[in-house]
Amino acid sequence: MEEYAREPCPWRIVDDCGGAFTMGTIGGGIFQAIKGFRNSPVGVNHRLRGMANSNEA
Repeated sequence: MEEYAREPCPWRIVDDCGGAFTMGTIGGGIFQAIKGFRNSPVGVNHRLRGMANSNEA
C-alpha cells in the first residue's frame, strides 16, 4: 500500500528516471576509473593519471 501514497504518475516517472540516470552516471564513472587504473602502465602516478583520463569526455 505504500506505493499508492507516492506522487501521481507523471512526476513519479520523472523522479525514477532521474534516480536511474544518477546511479548509471556514478556507476559508469567508477567502472571507467577502475578500467583506466588497470590498463595504465606500472607506477602509481601513471595509474592515477590513467584513472583521471579515463573519466574525461
